Formats: sequence, C-alpha cells, structure tokens
Amino acid sequence: MAPRALLLLACLLGPEPAAAGLFGPPKFVQDACKRWCAVGSADTDAFEACGRCSEGPQTSPACSGGADCNYCQREIAFPRHWPKLWREEPTFKGKMAKLEGKTRCWCDTGCPVYYIKSWLFCSKECTAICHKVPADVANATVISV
Repeated sequence: MAPRALLLLACLLGPEPAAAGLFGPPKFVQDACKRWCAVGSADTDAFEACGRCSEGPQTSPACSGGADCNYCQREIAFPRHWPKLWREEPTFKGKMAKLEGKTRCWCDTGCPVYYIKSWLFCSKECTAICHKVPADVANATVISV
C-alpha cells in the first residue's frame, strides 16, 4: 500500500519545482526577511539576504541564460548557496549553514517534497551524488559481453 500512496503523491506533485506560494516560508523566515528588507540597499549583506527572500526556489546558476538543462540539473542536483545573513541568522538555528553546498537530493535535503521528487525523478543523478560517484563514472554506459 505504501508504494501506491507514494506514487499517487508523486503524480500530484509532478516534476515542477515546489511553489513557494503553495506552502510558503515559516513565520520566522518571514520575520527575518522583513528585517533584512527594511534595511534596504545601504547594507550589501542585508540587500542580498532580502533579495533571496523573494526569489523563490533556488535554481542552478549553470542553467541560467538559456542553458540546456534538464529538471534534475536545474532544480535538484546542484550545490546550493545561501547569503551570509541566511547562514548566520540565529532564529534559523544553524539550519541554513548546514545546507550550504548541499543539493536537494534525498541524502542532503530535509524537505519532504524535494526528498520525494529527487527519489522519483532524479534517481540516477542523486544516486551518484549520494554515493559520491564521479559524474563521468555515473554517466558511463556499461557494455556486457
């Protein structure tokens, strides 16, 4: 029964990224964003942190500018970066600092939505990342004789 329920959930989620508007950030994140955005552009760290508040889910910088990327490359299997104030915000209790350089693959993410999406839609890419297999080995074709 559990695999069927998981499949149903995956069909409902689809391969699109989780929409921030659907779930939204927790109140403590909203409060920190209000503080950073109130400072304005006078403080570059606050300006960068404020900008991240309204950007939505982070996508791979390698996939910007019309680069040809698949869903996994664009949304899941890339190391994420967080602004300084996000990593150091006391109300975040160090959670963002732990995510610095991590992917949205099941072995790195704490988000149940991305855990399921990475498992269902990016299994090959995330298996390589989670088992620390070099990309050239993960993408190699095995020919058996």
